[in-house]
Amino acid sequence: MIKAFSVCFLFVAVFAGVGCSESASEQEAGKSTTLASVEDATASVSDPLMLEIRSMEANTKQDTVLNREAGLKLLRAYQDYYNKHPNDTTALNYIFEAGRVAVALGKYEKAIELLANFHDGSANPRRRAEAAYLVAFVYDTHLHLPAKATTQYNKVMELYPDSPWAAQSRQALQLVGKSDEELLQFLKEKNPS
Repeated sequence: MIKAFSVCFLFVAVFAGVGCSESASEQEAGKSTTLASVEDATASVSDPLMLEIRSMEANTKQDTVLNREAGLKLLRAYQDYYNKHPNDTTALNYIFEAGRVAVALGKYEKAIELLANFHDGSANPRRRAEAAYLVAFVYDTHLHLPAKATTQYNKVMELYPDSPWAAQSRQALQLVGKSDEELLQFLKEKNPS
């Protein structure tokens, strides 16, 4: 129980910390640009599958919890789009998103497969680092395979030493394979109050 709580806390801290790298004005500009871009792009998209994906994404982003049926449909649509357009950068990004949806649905082996495919096909080092970290995180927290998690965290640090994901991997390695008692002791040492 304690391990699950501390791992969840670390996961939230990781995504909150990495996501906070933009200034508030950059985030606001990105939001308005993104909304306008989605509306403009939807108006100009002729691919029915992409229209379906965008509609499903819009619906699922309104929900606080991913509906299993909607998540499965979105996962399938992302994969179908990639299979139809394997050389398209949008398709590759859909594979990354499919990996995240697979994690949310508890399809951890599928998530690892999709994130690894994204990692191997992407030219963006920042997103590659994130995908590699997510694979390690899934091995660590969801599949409870400390040897594989350790290997993956080390891979992130080796391949992307200056990325925020390498820093997160270093922190995560301190918790891999620890019992609840060891985690509690670790947290007490970090926060002696």
